[in-house]
Amino acid sequence: MKHLYIIGNGFDIYTGLATRYSDFRLWLENNYPFIYENLQAIYDIDAEWWNDFELQLGKLDVNKFVKKFTPPEKPIDEIMAEIERRKKLEEKYGSDMLPGYPDSYCAKCLIGMLDVLHYCFEKWIEDQHRVIIKPQYLRIEKEDSFFINFNYTDVLELLYKIPEERILHIHGRLTRRERLIYGHNVFLSGSSMDHNEDKVCFELNKYHKNPYEHIYKHEELNEVVKYVEYVHIYGFSFSTIDEDYIDWVFKNVSNRSKWEISWFSEEDKSRIDSFVLEHWELKDRLKIIRLEEVAQNEGI
Repeated sequence: MKHLYIIGNGFDIYTGLATRYSDFRLWLENNYPFIYENLQAIYDIDAEWWNDFELQLGKLDVNKFVKKFTPPEKPIDEIMAEIERRKKLEEKYGSDMLPGYPDSYCAKCLIGMLDVLHYCFEKWIEDQHRVIIKPQYLRIEKEDSFFINFNYTDVLELLYKIPEERILHIHGRLTRRERLIYGHNVFLSGSSMDHNEDKVCFELNKYHKNPYEHIYKHEELNEVVKYVEYVHIYGFSFSTIDEDYIDWVFKNVSNRSKWEISWFSEEDKSRIDSFVLEHWELKDRLKIIRLEEVAQNEGI
């Protein structure tokens, strides 16, 4: 392939979709207020929290959460009755048949909320497909091109008429009923003295997102990028969660390939500058653009 396009959320936003995380906050508050309120109760949410929704998922104060949601201790007679019950079960079935680690009420609360939040997230994306009234288009090389799409939507397929076989929805595609992937970039570890903290961390780590896991399960990518001459990165925020994807592309495309990267905010530009500093060989082959510079006045 001659052209490789890396498509981020800014691409869909430019097209006309309300897919900012701040839009998700408003949608959640209006449609599932109970989940919104529970999320607020679990995390210390401020005005900036939703700007980095994925990152913030991994910044739970586990100790504070466990203290807040641990139910009161049972009366001593209930505890003794439970011990006697387990002894009888061990005598009947053997200790190997019994779970050695008690359930955690806190962990169950957290994973229940995260699972429902994930369901809400997918419903929100589904709604966005229905609200494109007057889309804006960008100039895209449709021939001899491949697309790594970080969005869950079908904008490329529906509006740009790109064949499905040349688009990789690396985090899942809603219309194919694939599980949509989002998450944080930290591993949390609890206290060895508190199984509640340990279990909460275990559940939250299920939402850890490892870019290389999603790269290496698509073996065809190595062949796709090997001969790329032009890399176009549109609407990608260069968040620390997803930066490793671009690092992998840099290491696997030709060292003569020309790059163009779009930016929207000053924060985007700062992140791009940081990436270039870490990949200094790219500086003479890179063009920084605004999406407006590659706008197309008419539809495809």
